[in-house]
Amino acid sequence: MLSFLRFFSKPPSLKQLPLKRYLVDFSLNRLAPGVDNIHIDVLISPQVHNTVKQAASLLLIKHSRTENFFEDYKREHCENEKRTLRDLCANALLEGINRAKSEAEVQIDFLGQASLVKLFLEEIKIQYEKLIANVEDLLRTYELSPGHDPSEGFKLKGKLTEVRQNRKQILLHAGMELFQVIADLNPAGLRSIRESNFPPGDILPDHFFLNPMLHTDNPLDDFFLVEIYALFGQRSEDPDNYQSLKSIIYDLLGETELGQGGAGDEDSAALSGKGEKREEDASPAEGSALDPWIMEIDNIDRMFNCFDSKEQYDRQRQKQGSDARLRELEARIMIQEKLLDLCYRKFRKSQLMRRVAAAYEMRSVYGNYCPPLRPRQVREYLIAPRSRKYTARQLKSRKSSSLVPLEETIRQIKKSSGLQKKQHLVCFLKDFSRYHRDLNNCRLLKGSMDAINLIKEEKILILSRENRSLHEFLLPDERVKEEKPILDHVIIKADIRGSMDITYLMRARGLNPASYFSLNFFDPISEILIDYGGSKEFIEGDAIILSIFEHEDTPQGWYGVARACGLATRMLNIVRQYNAKSQKHNLPILEFGIGICYNEGPPTFLFDGDSKIIISPAINMADRLSGCNKMLRRRFKDQQRLFNLFVFQNVAAEEIGATTDDLSLRYNVNGIELNPEGFAKLAREINLKGVTYKTDDNEEVQLYTGTVPTLTGKYQRLIVREADVLEVKPETMEVIGKTSRKYYEVCTHPAIHEFITNNA
Repeated sequence: MLSFLRFFSKPPSLKQLPLKRYLVDFSLNRLAPGVDNIHIDVLISPQVHNTVKQAASLLLIKHSRTENFFEDYKREHCENEKRTLRDLCANALLEGINRAKSEAEVQIDFLGQASLVKLFLEEIKIQYEKLIANVEDLLRTYELSPGHDPSEGFKLKGKLTEVRQNRKQILLHAGMELFQVIADLNPAGLRSIRESNFPPGDILPDHFFLNPMLHTDNPLDDFFLVEIYALFGQRSEDPDNYQSLKSIIYDLLGETELGQGGAGDEDSAALSGKGEKREEDASPAEGSALDPWIMEIDNIDRMFNCFDSKEQYDRQRQKQGSDARLRELEARIMIQEKLLDLCYRKFRKSQLMRRVAAAYEMRSVYGNYCPPLRPRQVREYLIAPRSRKYTARQLKSRKSSSLVPLEETIRQIKKSSGLQKKQHLVCFLKDFSRYHRDLNNCRLLKGSMDAINLIKEEKILILSRENRSLHEFLLPDERVKEEKPILDHVIIKADIRGSMDITYLMRARGLNPASYFSLNFFDPISEILIDYGGSKEFIEGDAIILSIFEHEDTPQGWYGVARACGLATRMLNIVRQYNAKSQKHNLPILEFGIGICYNEGPPTFLFDGDSKIIISPAINMADRLSGCNKMLRRRFKDQQRLFNLFVFQNVAAEEIGATTDDLSLRYNVNGIELNPEGFAKLAREINLKGVTYKTDDNEEVQLYTGTVPTLTGKYQRLIVREADVLEVKPETMEVIGKTSRKYYEVCTHPAIHEFITNNA
C-alpha cells in the first residue's frame, strides 16, 4: 500500500520538457579600481546627467499628481525629455561598447549600463526631495501673500501630506518609467551592435535593469508586492513567507532530476540557451542549484501550465496538426498535470491555497480600503474570520468604504473550484519566480553599483584621468577631438580580368573604353567608399587600390577587415548590375578579382609634391590575392560554380617557407580572397558563427557568418568560406592532396546567402 501511495506522490520525469537554465553573466570584478583603490571611477556625460535631472523632475511631478502647482509643466515636455534622454544614453553607452570591443573586455559595457542605473537611482531620490522642497516653498509663498484663500492653503497642505505619504509609490512608478528609457535602448539599436560584437552570453537580458526591486527599500512591502508581484507573508510566523515558499518549491523540484544536478548532464550547456560561461561570473553564484531553473520564468509554464498546453492541443487538433506534435502535447500535459497536482497538494497541506486565491481575488477591491488598511489586512479579512470584527471597526471609525465588496470577494473565494485554484497557483508560481529572479538580480546589481564611484569633484576627476583609471562615457561632442595615430590598416585591390581584350574590342567597334571603365567600375565604387570609411590610394587603367585605416582610441572604427569585406561584396554586386545592363546593349561585361590584405601596424608614406603615397607590404600581398592564373582561368571557364576562388600549391613546401611572397596558383574570377591574418582579425571584430554547407556533391563546406555595421548605421551580412589549399603536380595540375594551409573567400553567390538566411 505504501509503495502504491509513493508511486502517486512521486514527481514525474521532466526530461521531455524543454527546460532552460537562467544564468546572468554580470560582474565588474576584472576592472581595475580608481584612485581610492576601492571603487571604479566613472564619468557620465554631463549632458546625460542634466537630462536625467530634468526627466526625473518631470516624472515625479506626473506621478505625484502635482501638475496643477507647476505652471511650466506639460505632459508633452515629459515625453520630449524621455526621448532626448534615450538618444543621449544610447550615444554614451555606444562609447562603452566600442571600448569594450577594443579592449576585449565586455565588463566595460556592463560598467556603462550599471553606472547609468546608479545615476538614475541617485537622481530620482534627489529630485523627490527637491519636489517636496518646491511644494513647501509654494505653501510658504501662498501663506505669506496678502488676501490668500485659506481653502487653497488647505489643498496645498493636503497635497504635501499626500506626496510624503505616497513616497514609496511615487518613487516606484516614476523610477520604473524612467528606467524604461534604458530598456528601450536595446530595441532602439544597441542590441544589434552588441550582437555584432559579443557572444550571446555577454548580452544582458532587457529585464535585468527594468527591475522593480531597484525602486524599493523594502522588497517585502505589501503595497509593493500586491502591485508588482503577488502578496505573500512578510512575518516569520506567516506560513507563506518568502523562505517557506522557497522551501516548498525546493522540496518539490528537488525530488525531480533538477535536484540531482539538472535534467541530464548535457542540460547545463544545452538548456541554458547561452554560450560558455565564466564560472566566477555566473549568477546565482550562491544558493540552491535549483535557482537557475526556478528563475527562468517560462519554466513555470513548461512544468505546471497544463491549461495553456491543453489550449495548444485543441488548436492543433482543429488545425489537424501532426500526430507527433499531438503526442508530444499529450505527454507534456500528463507531466504538467501530475506536477501541478503534487504542488497543489503541498500548498493545500501547508494551508496556503486560500491565501494564494485571496492574493488574486483581492486585486479588484483592495484599493477601496488601502489606506487606511494595508493590503495584508485586507487579505486577512478575506481568509481569517477572527480578524474581521477588528478590521470592520477600524473601517467604520474612519467612515471608509462599504464592506459589501469584501463580503462578495469572500463568497467568490469560497466557491472557487479546484480548477480555478490551480489556475491561481500557476499564476502565483510565475509571480514568485519573477520575484525570486528580480531579488537575486537586484542584489547582484546593487553589489556592483556599490563598487562604482560617479565622480563629481574636479580634483578627483583630474587625478583619475591623469592616472588612466577613469572610465568615461561621453557624447561625441564632449570628447577631445584630435588626430589619432594609425593603429593598423587594410588594403583592397580590385583587378579587372581581360582589360586589354575589352579595350581592343571596344576600339574596334568605335566605342570608348575609358568612359566604359569609368561609368561601370571606378565611379560606382567611389560613391560607396564613404559607407565603409575607405579611401582611394591608386587607380590604374584596369585596377584600383583602396585602403581602410584603424586609428588608436577610435574603437567605433575598428571594423577595418569587416568593412573591407562588406565594401568588396558591394563592389561585386554593383558590377553585376552594370553587367546585366551591358549585356542588354551588347557591350562587354567586366570580370575581376579582389584581394583583401590586413596588416598589423601603420603603413609608411612618402610625398610626391603634395601627393601622399602609401607604402605597405599589404599592397603587394593584395595584388597576389586578386590575381588569377591564366591557365586556371581557361580551365575553369564557363563552369557554373557557387564559389569563385580556388588556391593551389605547385611548389615544394620548403620553397614557400623560404620567402614572404605568395607562390600559390589561384583562380580568382569575380572572387574575393582575404588573407589568413585578415580572417583572424575579422573574427575579433565581429561575432562569427560557423555553419556547414553541403554541396550537391555531398561535400561539406565550412562557412562563417556575421554582420558588420557600416558608417551609415546599416548592418551587412558577411559570409566567409574556409578551404584547404590543394597541392597539385606542376606539369599536369593533378591534385595530390590537401596541404596544411587554408584560404578564405568572401562569398557573394545568392544561393549561399539564401542558405545562411534560412539556416544561420
